[in-house]
Amino acid sequence: MKKTTKKIKRVAVFGDGEARQSDKHFKDAVEVAKLLAQNGYIVINGGGPGVMKAATLGAKEGGGKVEVVIVNPSEKIGNYEGVDEENLKMADKIIKADTYDSRLSKLVEIADAFVFFKGGTGTISEMGLAWSKAKFDYGHHEPLIFFGKFWGKIISSMMKGLGLEKIEKEVVVIVDKAEEVVASLR
Repeated sequence: MKKTTKKIKRVAVFGDGEARQSDKHFKDAVEVAKLLAQNGYIVINGGGPGVMKAATLGAKEGGGKVEVVIVNPSEKIGNYEGVDEENLKMADKIIKADTYDSRLSKLVEIADAFVFFKGGTGTISEMGLAWSKAKFDYGHHEPLIFFGKFWGKIISSMMKGLGLEKIEKEVVVIVDKAEEVVASLR
């Protein structure tokens, strides 16, 4: 991954809103967020269940701060995972957006780096927006860290099949350990 000149303070954690506490990617997200918090990073997530809640739990275990960006609960959105009340109660700061799109934009706007865990179409949309922003801010970009060996085939296929430019490839790293996430941010 290409080193960035950006000072990294806030790290967004994205992933599966359906993850359960017994799932490996939930446990990994707790471990990563805990280590991020112990190293002084603010953990950001979408305020929902699954990996988002895991990130909050881990950050709090690590003695850190959590900021969440949610869709205003008065807005009813179909097939949206919604908010997790326990996640919100633990958050140090709650930012409300009016739409799913504005929530996503705000998450990407305030983060200085991104960690992606196993997820679905929401994670894919987060990845796409964060990756394009990193390309346009190349040199002062937000690093994209993909957690888990399974990402290797996915990212490799995307890089080959989509014809990504060299700089788009240089903002990405795939890791399999919490310590590697922190090392990638330094």
